[in-house]
Amino acid sequence: MKTILFDLDGTLLPMNLEKFMKLYIDALTEKFKPYLEPSLFKKNLWTATRAMISNSGRTKSNEKVFMETFTKDLSIESEKAWLLFDHFYSNEFSLVKKSTWQNPNMIESVRLLKEKQYPLVIATNPLFPQNAVCERIRWAGLNPEDFLYMTTFEKMHAAKPNTEYYEEILDHLKLSSEEVLMVGNDALEDLAAAEVGISTYLLTDHLLNRDKQKNMPDLESNTDDFLEFVKTL
Repeated sequence: MKTILFDLDGTLLPMNLEKFMKLYIDALTEKFKPYLEPSLFKKNLWTATRAMISNSGRTKSNEKVFMETFTKDLSIESEKAWLLFDHFYSNEFSLVKKSTWQNPNMIESVRLLKEKQYPLVIATNPLFPQNAVCERIRWAGLNPEDFLYMTTFEKMHAAKPNTEYYEEILDHLKLSSEEVLMVGNDALEDLAAAEVGISTYLLTDHLLNRDKQKNMPDLESNTDDFLEFVKTL
């Protein structure tokens, strides 16, 4: 039986990515405005995000890399910054939901796969904390409990498209690559799973990074056909 890894944003959760990022950055900047000048906040946020994307070696979690980089040379203490981030994801993050919607094909696909007893994993790029990942799963019309495991910045020590991200999932779940299928919409980040021997399924409804594609998917379709594929399993 294959364990199925699902990307979240653009795969299980359709979204207007440009609108999502604007709403997200604007709301988060507003949250920190009493403590940090907006341009400085945004600069450090992106620097810390890039540091997570470059993280590898498994010596530090993405969370630790983010917080160390974000608070470097800032007057705000890391404990205070983390409290603000945590409060934001539990409250104001809901403002970003209006940039997303649900896909009945993917909701039904998850339901059928659970019925068929396939282990399911949320393999989202681990740049967000667990409460933000769980919130986005719910926005997609799904339940966090539907999934055996989810990649969050507290747990992971690498990010897509680094192959160490996929190796860490395999190690944690004690799986061989032959037992796994990765389903996603990003031709660069999600198809990187192929480099460690994982089979891949590229969804084209909200396709990203086709021009940067390094690996060919084993399967490719829209979500209508993906649902038909699931029915055949």
